[in-house]
Amino acid sequence: GSTTTISENEYNTVRPLHENHPTQDSGLTDPFFSLSQFMIGTEQGTILMCNRKAKNPADRVGTSYHGHHGPVYSLERNPFNPKYFMSIGDWSARVWMEDLKTPIMTTRYHNSYLTGGTWSPTRPGVFFTIKGNGEFDAWDYYYKQNDPALSVKVTEGVSLTSFNVQDTGRLVTIGAADGSATLMELCEGLYTPQPNEKQRYVPAFPKL
Repeated sequence: GSTTTISENEYNTVRPLHENHPTQDSGLTDPFFSLSQFMIGTEQGTILMCNRKAKNPADRVGTSYHGHHGPVYSLERNPFNPKYFMSIGDWSARVWMEDLKTPIMTTRYHNSYLTGGTWSPTRPGVFFTIKGNGEFDAWDYYYKQNDPALSVKVTEGVSLTSFNVQDTGRLVTIGAADGSATLMELCEGLYTPQPNEKQRYVPAFPKL
């Protein structure tokens, strides 16, 4: 397929490399998932922290987190510090810390429902979201706090349903409701860690 470059600044550079049609969805996985402890997102917008090995059945559902106004579509722990996790629901993404019952960060409300979210595997302060209107957003809290560092219209009138980020953080595969998949290459600024970023950024999360 053809290669297209979209440029506004250092962050607004994404190259759709090619598109494939119906393909198997590899899904999103939580590297910190265990058979004993796991999280559940409900249709009512609540997140539940569960422990299936709790001795008392009443303790199998532990802390609950409230904030979303509709179904929770995605939950994922930060790969650099699993005490932090991200949730996707209604028109926003939220970042939580296990010890707090309120989100420590909430994106602005979008005009379209968010359908998925995932962290960058290489930068602790970067995460990505997809939306029902076909847009892909990259959030970089070193660069911007109130708006995405990058927003790309991947499809026209077709909802984005799933995506996966390469281990190096450079390539992103995005799946859509029509069965298509788009492979994109991000600019270097979104996947190259800043000096001491891990040490400086993760402890600063509660201050955002």
